[in-house]
Amino acid sequence: MSSGDERYDVVVVGARCAGAPLAALLARQGFEVCLVEKAQLSGDTPSTHVFEADALAFLDSLGVLDGLRATGAPLVARADARVGEVRWPAVWPVRAGDPGGVMSVRRFRLDPLLAETAREAGATLLTGTAVTELVRAENGRVTGVRVSSATGGEETRGGAADERVLKARLVVGADGRASTVARLAGSRSYHVTRNQFALFWGYFEGAQIGEPTFVFHRWADRFVLGIPTDGGLYQVQVGVDPARVGEFRAGLPGSLLEYARAAEPVAEALAGARPVGTPRGTTHWKGYFREPTGPGWVLVGDAGHFKDPTGGRGIGDAFLQAAELARTLAGRLTGEAAQLDEALRRWGTWRDAEFVEPYWLAADLGSLAPLPAVLPEVLRGMRRAGVADSLFELVNHRAAPTDILTGPRLLAAVGRLLARGRIGVLREVARLAAADRRRRALAARPCYETC
Repeated sequence: MSSGDERYDVVVVGARCAGAPLAALLARQGFEVCLVEKAQLSGDTPSTHVFEADALAFLDSLGVLDGLRATGAPLVARADARVGEVRWPAVWPVRAGDPGGVMSVRRFRLDPLLAETAREAGATLLTGTAVTELVRAENGRVTGVRVSSATGGEETRGGAADERVLKARLVVGADGRASTVARLAGSRSYHVTRNQFALFWGYFEGAQIGEPTFVFHRWADRFVLGIPTDGGLYQVQVGVDPARVGEFRAGLPGSLLEYARAAEPVAEALAGARPVGTPRGTTHWKGYFREPTGPGWVLVGDAGHFKDPTGGRGIGDAFLQAAELARTLAGRLTGEAAQLDEALRRWGTWRDAEFVEPYWLAADLGSLAPLPAVLPEVLRGMRRAGVADSLFELVNHRAAPTDILTGPRLLAAVGRLLARGRIGVLREVARLAAADRRRRALAARPCYETC
């Protein structure tokens, strides 16, 4: 049945890490917002579910940090890092006012908190509700969505299955990698990369946690992450060569434990620990940017941009995009359509410029290719100078790769390697420079997925 059209300023499709905060921020500005989610938020979703200092500051300003702390997840202030053969203990860099350095909360706890914050801010929350069509004006402008609700649910208006049209000045696609809004809008993908590692993760109880520490070890053909998470559990993630995925799956959960123990601090934490639940994994994905906006629509979070999860920046980047989009929309939703479109175009330009360097860094971290020798050597120099901890400003999204891998640091590292007879470093640096030139050219003229 149809219950007729409903009118809002904004319809946000997707009520998770991008959509729910955006809906809360817009509702607090006084806009009429409808937040649509096809699933029930009590379910889990694949995610590294690690977020860093900038994200924690955002969550604190949003008013959900106390709820997250109530899950038992600690605020982590220290890291144990390894890149190649360089390993060092780190104090997580924070700024004045930051509540902490890094945190891990599983999504079936995080997402409902975010959605409830949006509802409390005044947004209408419809769960169990799927978008089936973009509604367009005669000139092609998106003016709303047609949705179908199969089950109703406690947050929906009424409990019967129905179809309805939600009209709005703006439709936001915040519905993840398989975005319905992106598909229906015809948004094209560019800068596309394919994963190399497969990613598996699991949880352990009874771990020897001690002082909460974020473990990030990336060396040879291995990647291991360990961190305490909510409910007193210890979270482990490992990168696996796709050629070994078959035997790895067959050996679960023992194979996950074996891989994780290759990182010494994780092995110490897991001594005597027991696996909880069934480990999960994802073996195929692609990174991309999608065309961010068009007349009456915009994409935010993974709907518009997804990078290799090895860097653990998906949640924090979704928050950054939501906050900037909320600022962009302030005062423009009630103006002329052309002014709104221009503001969204500028937001899309900002998004691409803001995330293109971290995107390629994440692709490099997730590559099976050997780490360039110059990178660990740069880190050795930073350790001697007492500034190696600033590497984590990359995952705080408060420094760009070019802020860390500066010309003087690279030249000094190359000089030290040459002095030790590592002549091959010159070819390596030449390859890195060529790759950087190609990526800069792509930023100016993107290659779409079909090219």
